Amino acid sequence: MDEAQFQDLVDRHGEDLALWPAALRADAEALLEHSDRARSILDAAARLRQTLTSGPKVRAPAGLAARIAALADDDETDKPKSSDKASPRLRAGS
Repeated sequence: MDEAQFQDLVDRHGEDLALWPAALRADAEALLEHSDRARSILDAAARLRQTLTSGPKVRAPAGLAARIAALADDDETDKPKSSDKASPRLRAGS
């Protein structure tokens, strides 16, 4: 495993190696023993998680999901039906 692969795995599995699949964990631990870059990647991921989880909880405004769903429904009703998709020439000649 190289540092680029390690970065990809940290991005996908997180900074807690105990949560990684065992087969990957062994290679990651071996890389960490001799790679300053890999240790830096792991440290940055841990700091990022700490930053994201230590701040105040942000909640969406009440009713936001319902408003989004309503807008999506409106968008669907504005689309032409498949019978309306025929070219004007074909419809005129029918």
